[in-house]
Amino acid sequence: MSFSPERIGPQHAVYFLGAVCFGLGIAHLATEGEGLGTALEAFIICSIAGFVLVTGYQLPDRRISTAGQWRTVWLAVGVMVSFALLALSIWMIWRLEGHAVELFFLVAFAATLGAGVGVRGGLYAIESEERLDEAEDLAKLLTINQRVLRHNLRNELAVSFGYLDRIESADDADAVAADVQVVRDHLGKLLRTSDRTRDIVSIRENDHEETFDLAGVVDEQVATLRAAHPAASVTTRFDDAPTVRAHPALPRAIREALTNAIEHTPEGAEVTAAVSTTRAGQAVVEIIDAGDGIPRFDVEAIEGPEETPMKHTQGLGLWIIYWTVKMSDGTLELTDGTPSGSVVRITLPLA
Repeated sequence: MSFSPERIGPQHAVYFLGAVCFGLGIAHLATEGEGLGTALEAFIICSIAGFVLVTGYQLPDRRISTAGQWRTVWLAVGVMVSFALLALSIWMIWRLEGHAVELFFLVAFAATLGAGVGVRGGLYAIESEERLDEAEDLAKLLTINQRVLRHNLRNELAVSFGYLDRIESADDADAVAADVQVVRDHLGKLLRTSDRTRDIVSIRENDHEETFDLAGVVDEQVATLRAAHPAASVTTRFDDAPTVRAHPALPRAIREALTNAIEHTPEGAEVTAAVSTTRAGQAVVEIIDAGDGIPRFDVEAIEGPEETPMKHTQGLGLWIIYWTVKMSDGTLELTDGTPSGSVVRITLPLA
């Protein structure tokens, strides 16, 4: 089996840190003499290095995202370097005061201790941070579902009961049939709303990822919507063909963005779907329409820390996009177009 840089993950980086620290211990033992004190010093360094290696072994089993794992690695590197520099500074002070202290052991021990403290402390800190973010996300999701369902239940059932009252007192068969159809339509809307809220919950609960040809996904969704909306004018622009790792609901999210753009764009105006790659190594999808723009309260509801009664989005399509992108470690931006319309910008990490 060949090894390539693409397969290097945060676990391998932690293993590398542990191996470096272990190497420092062996180097100290090999270069500083054969006394018992040197052996004990080397044992201390190697023991801490083993602690780093064990942490690397446990890393995939921790409830922490890949991005969080990489943050842990870089935090450990930062603490390791800081401890080493601190040890070097202390050695210089002692040296100036005339004290003879082993430089290599002091720096090696400090660097290894920094790696152990950084990787373990960083793991706990970032894991706790992500659990807090998850709790806030779940609270926000629960609030969204509760308010949307409550709002729609009240409205749709009120209308349905009103028409049912008319049906009870109606004598005209045609009028009854028309009223029954209205009731059916409103109950159908309620059912679709319920299904969409359930979809949002299922997106949030599914943390798996798949590999997508982003341009292919956008092209497929545009073709589907052109068939469903033959009067709509949708163009595509593919500046690149990036491959991304994203939530399985990514095609659904792009379809929601395109559908929203088509439904809010006047007839004769154009909707553009563009795919590109940034210099930072991220894939970008932009859905640009020429409609009235996304209502400000919808944008604030999506981008705000929590949904409030004054910032309650009426549609659930944006929430499907939001949670799909969030679960893909991406970002969602909702901005005004030029000179009018809106831009939905989805940024995703490359595979």
